[in-house]
Amino acid sequence: MRAGAAPRWGLLALLPFLVAASDPEGDVRGCTDGPGSGAPDLIEVHGEIVELGTSARWKLVFAEPLVVPDAVGRPFRVDIAIRDPDVPVLSFAYFRNVNRLVRVDATVGHRTEIYLFPERATSEFNPPIIEGTSMTIQVPGRTLSDDEDLTGTSPGLERLRWTVIVRDGRACDFLGEGRPTQRFVTQPSPSPSPEPEPEPGGLSPWWIAAGVVGALLATGGYVVRRR
Repeated sequence: MRAGAAPRWGLLALLPFLVAASDPEGDVRGCTDGPGSGAPDLIEVHGEIVELGTSARWKLVFAEPLVVPDAVGRPFRVDIAIRDPDVPVLSFAYFRNVNRLVRVDATVGHRTEIYLFPERATSEFNPPIIEGTSMTIQVPGRTLSDDEDLTGTSPGLERLRWTVIVRDGRACDFLGEGRPTQRFVTQPSPSPSPEPEPEPGGLSPWWIAAGVVGALLATGGYVVRRR
């Protein structure tokens, strides 16, 4: 194998962690039928499982900077529609085959709301992080599925499928067809920091520390004997 091929293989190995779902720019339309405009224009979403498999995080990128709170008309709304294969699904309005919803309204508080439809359960979590054209939403896994072992990973976040719908009044921007088909990627675990290697011909840091401690003990013993 040629030596120059190694970086290319390294890039391919990282590819699953770099993939994001893209959405065409300028595709805002009516939520049901007819034209629509005014909703933030979604262009990219990256969904990943973080914190050792216990949390789900989405980073949404828009064509223009977000203004929150939204003071024009009704506040725009971001819905992450989720399908858990172990739970019955519902279809209503412009949602198809979903059973969980993560919602953020562009209000003053803009807290993250979680809805579990079959269970008729709701909960709230921290507001998303909004920076210019991006919005990052993160929720614990235990708020999205049954948590039998209190780890937030049951039945497994990797089994969930999701999509994003951005709405402002009657205008919507759907990620793709607006159906929950996107998969999470898993954040790689951090590698442990290697122990410092001694320089060639030099002393190990452990030997240096031991020498310092020995010198201090010897000095203390000398002072005691003089007294």
